[in-house]
Amino acid sequence: MTRAKESRPCIKLRDMDEKNMHNLFLKNMAGLIEETKNPSPCLNPNSKRGGMATHAGVALELGITRPHGSGVKMMSPQMEAILIWCQCRTREYDNVKIENFTNSWADGLAFCALIHHFFPQSFDYSKLSGQNRKANYELAFQTGERFAGIPDFLTADDMEGMVADKRIDPKMIFSYVQEVYRMCNEL
Repeated sequence: MTRAKESRPCIKLRDMDEKNMHNLFLKNMAGLIEETKNPSPCLNPNSKRGGMATHAGVALELGITRPHGSGVKMMSPQMEAILIWCQCRTREYDNVKIENFTNSWADGLAFCALIHHFFPQSFDYSKLSGQNRKANYELAFQTGERFAGIPDFLTADDMEGMVADKRIDPKMIFSYVQEVYRMCNEL
């Protein structure tokens, strides 16, 4: 290790404040998008995705589970980046484990946790139950629209129907979460 590296303070991701973590996330997301457009040769022999190991390192440092190839459909880098962003924002919430853009959102608690992260005074998360999924959808979507202007193109009835039919559309979930990111990332 060089003297320059020794003198620089090392900040662990777990101890990083929200602003620094957000900036790191944006930097990594931009790198993932650029890597998708212009792939670089694989410099990391352990990486299955070429030069995208930086984002994987962020996920590992935070103890976040990333999708694996066996039986799970791999996500685009943009989807994975947004998934990790959601995991970072909801990792302290009880009964929320975001692993995908389908079943992880089925009981509505993930939507509520994500919105509550940005608007903690808007409702009491601790009083929510996964058994009341339609009420959870309504609370999250209405709160997001009221406080952040998140469009209501995904409704509680839409979610209720998808869950009842066991056909949750990951593109609809991803599109809504992308809007949450777009509208709330500067808060």
